[in-house]
Amino acid sequence: MSSARARVQAIVGRAIRGILWTALFAVLAAGGAGLIAEASHTPGGPSRAELTSVGDTALGARLDQATDRLRVIAADVERLADDAKTALEEIASSDPTKLQDSLAQGSQVAATINTETNALLGSLAGLPGDEPDAVLRYSNDTLVRRAAILAALDAAASLNAHWLQVTGRAIEATQLTTLIAEHDEIVLDAAAKGRARKYGEAATTLDQAILAVVSVKEQRTKLIAGNETTVLDEWIQRNGDYDQALRALYVALDQSGGRITVKVQLARRDERDAFEQLPPDRRTIIVIVAEVARGGLTQAVLAIEDARGRIDDALAEAGAAPTGSPTESDSPTESGSPGDSGSPEATDSASPPPG
Repeated sequence: MSSARARVQAIVGRAIRGILWTALFAVLAAGGAGLIAEASHTPGGPSRAELTSVGDTALGARLDQATDRLRVIAADVERLADDAKTALEEIASSDPTKLQDSLAQGSQVAATINTETNALLGSLAGLPGDEPDAVLRYSNDTLVRRAAILAALDAAASLNAHWLQVTGRAIEATQLTTLIAEHDEIVLDAAAKGRARKYGEAATTLDQAILAVVSVKEQRTKLIAGNETTVLDEWIQRNGDYDQALRALYVALDQSGGRITVKVQLARRDERDAFEQLPPDRRTIIVIVAEVARGGLTQAVLAIEDARGRIDDALAEAGAAPTGSPTESDSPTESGSPGDSGSPEATDSASPPPG
């Protein structure tokens, strides 16, 4: 009996000792974890700044210089964005001077940006901060700043190509509006000859108008992708029909010597029906130009705006105030959608319908 009691007491004693040892191990483990946490900090974190101070000082000095030069580039990008929006607004203007001026000025600014960006990229060749152990040698803030500056330069490097697209599409759109204007002048000239009873000459003049419509159609194929019917297609169809109908009327009048015959009456009816299908004014040209712009010009303008925003964001992350950002004493920058940039001047400049 006594031996059984002794065994039970021994078992209980071992269990109590096990619990005590387990508790002791838990306390030691917790203490060890605290010591490890206290001793182990991310080298790039603020609690171990002494480990990255040398690298931060050296890299930070180069980043300071790059930020100053990037600020100059950002000012040029601001001007380029304004020139792009001006080009978009002026492509339908009857006065091509503003468009030509904005394109010429923008080309100079784009070339300057390209030169400055390439020079800055060259000066940053071999810039520290991309080593395998960079997170151990530089603070996180320094590495983020480095990445922001390089991203801004990447955006700036793309601007020259975007500007070339703006220039190309603006010139193409201007060529289109010029063709349309020339067509209308030819039709008005033919109508004047018809009123002077020079019916044969009027019919010959309309042959030139018909060829002008063919040229507009060829330009449409270059500028607008896809086969979906557009306002420009409507202009081509309706003006082509009217030119043919008016020519047929003058041919009939020339053959009849100016007398009103049945053939002349039928031709006159067809001419009136075709005339009724023409747009009531030339403001439709603004819509036509907008369609051309959607094929690339608006996208290029938006790409420049996007690049400007990326550069400003990068400068903000790099610790510099973005160029062109409004302050309390400045009015906000007007940055409406380029797609809404049709001006009253452009609308009023449309020429009257032929005939």
